[in-house]
Amino acid sequence: MCKSYLKLAKECKSLSYDAMTAHVAIVFTRYMMLAVENRESEDPRTLGELFAYFMDEVADVTFIYAINIIMEIFSNMMIEEFDLDEEKISLMVDKFVSALTPSMQRHLQAA
Repeated sequence: MCKSYLKLAKECKSLSYDAMTAHVAIVFTRYMMLAVENRESEDPRTLGELFAYFMDEVADVTFIYAINIIMEIFSNMMIEEFDLDEEKISLMVDKFVSALTPSMQRHLQAA
């Protein structure tokens, strides 16, 4: 398609690598612009509407909430599989948190 319709092979006659790279970038940019225009002319929904549609479909899960869910599952699994008590699991969780970056530690402690 790029070769036939966007003149990838015929517009640039240079043998310079930089010129050929720039030409390919321009041709692909041209293709992306045409593809977006084609999509917008055929699909009545805008990108904003698509974004809102998908946001309604997917529940918003924050990073901290996801980490808390993972840690809860981990704790339950350790209790069931290895008969560990809450104190040992708490020590393991504390060791895990201490291995995280300071920024992640602050976020987890705030939650």
